[in-house]
Amino acid sequence: MDKRALLGLFLVVGIWYSHAQETAVGVSFQVYPAGFIPTLNFEHEVNENTSLLFRAGANFTDRKDFSDVNISEEGDGFGGTVGLRKHFPSGNGKFIAGLNLDVWSMHIDWTDMGPADRIISGSTYILVVQPWLEGGYFLPFKKSNSEIGLTLGLGREINAITSGEEVEQGFIASISLQYLILL
Repeated sequence: MDKRALLGLFLVVGIWYSHAQETAVGVSFQVYPAGFIPTLNFEHEVNENTSLLFRAGANFTDRKDFSDVNISEEGDGFGGTVGLRKHFPSGNGKFIAGLNLDVWSMHIDWTDMGPADRIISGSTYILVVQPWLEGGYFLPFKKSNSEIGLTLGLGREINAITSGEEVEQGFIASISLQYLILL
């Protein structure tokens, strides 16, 4: 990238950042039927009603007998989220509606039934792309610059890259508890 393009990028980001009203950092704990996802969050307001969300964290899964592909699947990995949220003030807090895209790099250990009813096992690497919608409510803590929120999510797990035997993918629902500190 040449110097003019880099300078232009810094200028656009600087102007965008200076017009934003709020930035928040925090943590979230998201659970879904087959696992949980703890994350560190960064949310930056673009305008009065819209913010960008960035999350980085870990994804731990134990599908027990939820998989239609194998007898059992469990594993973990790292990744994150890029999202867009709309804010709707209501009462002391605000409702949010969001569109998010997660990417998770995961290793899954699986067991299945092989020929002659013999148990077989293995490990599969997957790069999961997960678009999802969220909705929820955030409430500020009195006399502080922090807020707590509860959101519900609905999305789809797509194994974009699979190295090894096939593992489960499909629709996913989740609930998330989030704590944010407004800077």
